[in-house]
Amino acid sequence: MREVLEKISEKRLDPADLLRMAPSPPRLAPVLNRLIDRVMHPLAEKNRALYALDSLLHISVEMGDAFVDSLAKTIRYNISKILEER
Repeated sequence: MREVLEKISEKRLDPADLLRMAPSPPRLAPVLNRLIDRVMHPLAEKNRALYALDSLLHISVEMGDAFVDSLAKTIRYNISKILEER
């Protein structure tokens, strides 16, 4: 961290370096999964078929988190190469 601060103070830090040092985006899956459980489980107790919908919702939440993580990594490691002037 000290080296990074020195680079920033000396203005030797490439903007791409700042992207690489950015923290990963927060995961929304734990929050959304709890919400899905709170809403769907009481309903599914009355209609067991709703457990299938519950499963689909959980799958979509996990896939969404994976997509956001992949997008963040793409930006972090490739955006400077994509935007690089030739």
